Amino acid sequence: MSLFKRHPKHDDGHSRDDDVAVERYEYLLATAQPDMITKMHLEAFAKLSDEQRDVVFQRFVDHAATPDDRPIDATPATLARVATDAETRRPGSLLRILGPQGADGSGDNVLLATISGLIVASPLAAALFPYDYGAGTGLWSEDADDSFDY
Repeated sequence: MSLFKRHPKHDDGHSRDDDVAVERYEYLLATAQPDMITKMHLEAFAKLSDEQRDVVFQRFVDHAATPDDRPIDATPATLARVATDAETRRPGSLLRILGPQGADGSGDNVLLATISGLIVASPLAAALFPYDYGAGTGLWSEDADDSFDY
């Protein structure tokens, strides 16, 4: 998993901001407690349009390992619970479910970038970033320990 890599600028119109949001989302999924992941997803899914939630719902249905893993509706609360369960059982699964679709993993990254952006903009998420990681640099603060005298 590439939690702290620098993203090059893209010439194909793909936004660097999208890359940074997805990187931060990946960090949160790897480090946050399940109850916090649920709260962040609930907040993000509530901000999506009905059509966007329907797309998320369909992605969860299509990727469910068992019938019990499928959401029963497209409400933000249900989708947040299913998202947390999926990520807890199989880390990295949300990036696959919400990311580009297709047999070769091709396609656009709009859904993943949208959800990532909503989540990392949340005050809940901002509190979980170490040092200056959430300040827009996408990198750990190199001077974080400079305030200590050894």
